[in-house]
Amino acid sequence: LDGLADTCDGIFSARKRERMLEIMRDSRIGTHGCLALIFALMAKSAAAYELLASSSLSLTTAAGLLICAPVAGRTCMSLVMYNQRYAREGEGMGNIYIGRITLRQFVITLATGAVIVTVAGGMKALGALIITAFIIYGLGRYFRHHLGGQTGDTLGAAEECGEIIFLLALFWV
Repeated sequence: LDGLADTCDGIFSARKRERMLEIMRDSRIGTHGCLALIFALMAKSAAAYELLASSSLSLTTAAGLLICAPVAGRTCMSLVMYNQRYAREGEGMGNIYIGRITLRQFVITLATGAVIVTVAGGMKALGALIITAFIIYGLGRYFRHHLGGQTGDTLGAAEECGEIIFLLALFWV
């Protein structure tokens, strides 16, 4: 959640690239980050409640779909790592992964995530994963355009957004 808060603080500050990255590195949470955390937790809670309360799904099926959300978020995070550049000069936690995974690792990550999601949640979950992947890919492009690349915070934001998008996409497929 920290990456989501930091990314929202930086991106929604509407400043120049360097200042956004500086804001993202600041350990204090800002208004946009706080609102993002509230929204994220509320969205996850509401989606989980709706899945569990759904009369059309068994408890086992709903639980399987909920288990898929973190898998989908982490799987789609690879879309923000592969073939990207690190936005900051110097070292950072994200620099270990961003732009450093090979095509083989990228494909294995996507395939493994797709298999896990399909086994745990069925075709409905696979459809939601595909929708999530397209949206997270676009989010990664947005970050690259505005920040000049990715950071560890944008990876965390992509993961959290991926979970939320996946949960919401389950209601569309």
